Amino acid sequence: MCDKMGLNNYFIGCNYWASNAGAEMWVNFDEKAIAGDLKTLSEHGLTVLRVFPNWRDFQPVFPLYVGDRIVEYRLSGERLPQNKYYLDEIMLERFDIFLKIAEKYGLKLIVGLITGWMSGRLFIPPALYGKNLYTDPTALLMQQKFIAGFVNRFKDKDVIWSWDLGNECNCMFPLDDRHDRHAAHNWTLALSNCIRANDNSRPVISGMHSLSIDGTWTIEDQADGADILTTHPYPYWVPHCRVDSYTKMRTLLHASCETKYYSDIGGKPCLVEEIGTMGPMNCDDETAALFAKVNLYSNWANKAAGMMWWCANEQTDLLTPPYTWNMCEVELGMTDRTGKPKPLLREFKRFSEFLFHLDFELPIAYEDGVLILSKDQDHWGIAYMAYVLAKQAGVNLRFANGELELPDSSVYLLPSVKGHLVMAREKYLALIEKVRNGATLYLSNDDCILANFAELTGLKIEDSCKSERLIKANGAEVLVANQEEMPIFTKYNYGKGTVYYLDYPLEAMLLNEYGAFERQHYTIYEEVFNCQYDTHIVWCDNKNIGVTQHFGKEKSYAVLINYSGESISFDLSINKKYKLKRLIGDAFKRIEPFGVIILEFEMAGGVM
Repeated sequence: MCDKMGLNNYFIGCNYWASNAGAEMWVNFDEKAIAGDLKTLSEHGLTVLRVFPNWRDFQPVFPLYVGDRIVEYRLSGERLPQNKYYLDEIMLERFDIFLKIAEKYGLKLIVGLITGWMSGRLFIPPALYGKNLYTDPTALLMQQKFIAGFVNRFKDKDVIWSWDLGNECNCMFPLDDRHDRHAAHNWTLALSNCIRANDNSRPVISGMHSLSIDGTWTIEDQADGADILTTHPYPYWVPHCRVDSYTKMRTLLHASCETKYYSDIGGKPCLVEEIGTMGPMNCDDETAALFAKVNLYSNWANKAAGMMWWCANEQTDLLTPPYTWNMCEVELGMTDRTGKPKPLLREFKRFSEFLFHLDFELPIAYEDGVLILSKDQDHWGIAYMAYVLAKQAGVNLRFANGELELPDSSVYLLPSVKGHLVMAREKYLALIEKVRNGATLYLSNDDCILANFAELTGLKIEDSCKSERLIKANGAEVLVANQEEMPIFTKYNYGKGTVYYLDYPLEAMLLNEYGAFERQHYTIYEEVFNCQYDTHIVWCDNKNIGVTQHFGKEKSYAVLINYSGESISFDLSINKKYKLKRLIGDAFKRIEPFGVIILEFEMAGGVM
């Protein structure tokens, strides 16, 4: 299924708590309920479960005091520990039984080791109450003992596919100060190194969410410790996503964009580890199924490592915290309260059958350009808006941190540049040199101060205020002007390259604009990327159809996904260098709502 550093195959699965008990499943262990759950999931094509040995239950350690001095640690019930790791042998035996049930139904497991945060509640050993779980010596010692004991106990079990640091561990204790970034980084390295010291045969998965380019918990630091990064792209929780409804292009592309964003910035594979619609107050079961369908295909085409739903079962009948106080956690299952599969689980089954019958491995999608994220901007938001615009224009982007070395590309985007810091001078000069040597650069302005501006753009700024600039073309071609004939969108030949300048922050303006992607904003990107279209296998004329180009040694593929609820007839142009050999999916040049077409090509002249 995989090697240590990543996945060979896209997989589908879900996050699992037993239907009878939720997060209390190890305390209220029910083999029959678990077997029923896993049988249903397996029959519907799921291949991987993410499971959680509750930290509170598996290492129930608490201190015994004399005065203010700790004399010793024991387990709940004042039991003497039976191993040096303070792990509860009863719980370990129950986990062993669980492994046998999973193996029976052909399911592989991602094991979230430090499950101290779950569904809005802390589940930590009493000995660690009130401690900083990332820096306190006792907390770090107990976490590493947990990992060493648990991993050594189960590392010979083939049913375990990978070790996960834990469920959203960056929620366990507040680290608000940016100087605490080192604490978060050290914690990540300590735990990941402890896993590898005890088992270096499996990949280490991050398990974190809500990472950033800068701040406390960063993509780069997680990538330093983990082999595979993770996104938890719920539209309800992630900024700028729920501006449009669940069946609109912005929302449907969220997971694919965020997962590629993490992977590109971190330089590691990335898994959609949790995804969902957060229950019937946001959309009905039929809409959730359509949302799942598009995301299964979209993340596959855009090369996520896999996709896992949150979660397996409804938890509406559970009367233990956090389900008694957190209403958003109880109606998220792939099955209903009676265990009957919901429409979304049936979509997973259909997709699993598609994967099973697929006779090729999809090559990584071709990238048309590099989006450079600069300082003092909403990195995620700008990346997200640009990604959707690019999809509508028929191209695919790679993300890059402007503080690091830039990947080679024929097209670079510097969208919604803000402030006066922008990027390191040496990186900026390197970018200018790439343009001088033939690359295309797109720049949109969010009240920035940019060195070499006049030289680079062929424009002169005569005067300005915060919201307006008086601009005069000084060699640049004016593509669009305002009513006062001031340049808005321009093109300029710089050395062997081309610079496009947009005098407003298009991407930043779309962040919270309802229905923004129903308009024609993407035509700006069409103009910028016009030079790239001759590198494509196909071109599609409809902005609601996302196209990825996949070049292989013998065969190449184009994947077309309809990110809309409309049945679309479209014109498809095929590069004369390629010959269509096979169609998988809807009828040629017509695609059903939220449908998918896969086209297989070979070179018109023979071997590719």
